[in-house]
Amino acid sequence: MAKKKEELDYDVRIVDRSIREGLVSKKEYDKYLQRLPDVEEKGEPLVFEDEIESPEAEVDQAEDVQEKEEEDPE
Repeated sequence: MAKKKEELDYDVRIVDRSIREGLVSKKEYDKYLQRLPDVEEKGEPLVFEDEIESPEAEVDQAEDVQEKEEEDPE
């Protein structure tokens, strides 16, 4: 799927540069953002496996961090 060059100027990865170089004004970018459809309902939570641990594991991890800090206080 090819994008038009104008659409690339608004790409989130390069929009700061586009504004800085004068290819797009901040006002134009704000208008572009307002025209985007709301797709929040299509989103899904991103869960990492290490976040699915038991509460006991969280306590163990906190104790490990505390022990390391006590051993090497930088």
